[in-house]
Amino acid sequence: MSDEQSRPAHTAAATTSRTNEFKGRTLLVVSAAIGLAASMNAMMIYSLGAFIGPLESEFGWPRGDISLAVTVLTMGLFLAGPVVGTACDRFGAAAVGSASLAAFGLLLLAMAATLESLVGLWTFFFLIALAGAGSTPIVLARPISAAFDRQRGLALGIVLTGAGLGGFWLPNFVTEVVTRSGWRSAYACLALFAVCAAPVVYFGFKPTERRAAVATAAGSAPATRGFTLREARATAAFWAMSALAVSMAMGIGGMMVHLVPLFRDLGATPADAAATASVMGIASVVGRLAVGACLDHFIPHRVAVTVLALGMLGLLLLRIGGLDYAVAGVMLIGLLLGAELDMLAFLTTRLFGQRAFGAIYGWFYSIYALGFGVSPFLIGRLRDATGSYDSAMTISVGVLVGAVFSALLLGRRLP
Repeated sequence: MSDEQSRPAHTAAATTSRTNEFKGRTLLVVSAAIGLAASMNAMMIYSLGAFIGPLESEFGWPRGDISLAVTVLTMGLFLAGPVVGTACDRFGAAAVGSASLAAFGLLLLAMAATLESLVGLWTFFFLIALAGAGSTPIVLARPISAAFDRQRGLALGIVLTGAGLGGFWLPNFVTEVVTRSGWRSAYACLALFAVCAAPVVYFGFKPTERRAAVATAAGSAPATRGFTLREARATAAFWAMSALAVSMAMGIGGMMVHLVPLFRDLGATPADAAATASVMGIASVVGRLAVGACLDHFIPHRVAVTVLALGMLGLLLLRIGGLDYAVAGVMLIGLLLGAELDMLAFLTTRLFGQRAFGAIYGWFYSIYALGFGVSPFLIGRLRDATGSYDSAMTISVGVLVGAVFSALLLGRRLP
């Protein structure tokens, strides 16, 4: 494929002003943000830190074994991600995304009602991942990437704040519900949010999909250019992106899940630990918006290197300063956490186009999720073995150094 063919096709929005590019797409942006706020990965991963203590107290399960649930979740997402991405390319994000939200919510409700064993926890997390893979950015970011061109980075940042806000409200909400009614009620509430978000996604996405179908039928829509998944896999850029995705996830994901237990180990009360960890949600929102705008204006791989460096600094502050620097450390980690998926989605369109965005981004998101899932289990095991999170934080910094090298290598491949 030629260099010209490898570039993303310019949409009609590319000929409009930056201000006009958001006109007529408010419903699409808002519904995508709501869907991602209730998505499987946001609900299950951001909330787990607040569930570790109650599950440990009631059943006596070790933290490492509870954290393995995230690993199982991401294994399921790794398997389902490319499949739902391909389904999205074929059937549309409205149908796939709404069905996934409803299915994941119902499974979560069943888990809240019946969970009694550690094996049951792992089984439910795996099934929830298979059912909820279509509620992730693999599907819900697809129409945003297709509808925007000049402000694609900012649009993705705005939409992905929906997931980022989960890091702010979920730890506090879950802690409050657990205190009042128990952990089963907390999981039931999260299930209700997911089910209610399903029709919002369907009716929010459907008008945009109808307009795109009419434009295609009338021959007024531009041809979609870019790589197929098979063609993308034959390029060095594809594997550089894969390395960047998995190293970012492993460097930050495990510590994000373990922030509440970390702060409790350092002497914070459960409420204070959850409140400090929730700062990450606000920081991730700032990160998504700021990094999204920067991707539209600056060289993408340099933006990635800068954000990775800030994340490493945040981990070092927690490692050296403990609770004294907890807020600053969490804020810097949150900036990186907020930027990861924006960068992956943006770089996917820059490198491989829109032709098979769902399938290609589905792979990157899945490999990211795999790294994100393995990390909490390994960190939980390290903590159980050593009695502290010091070694885990040091190793996480080293993994992020590897992510920097991947981003620098990717810079040579960008069109």
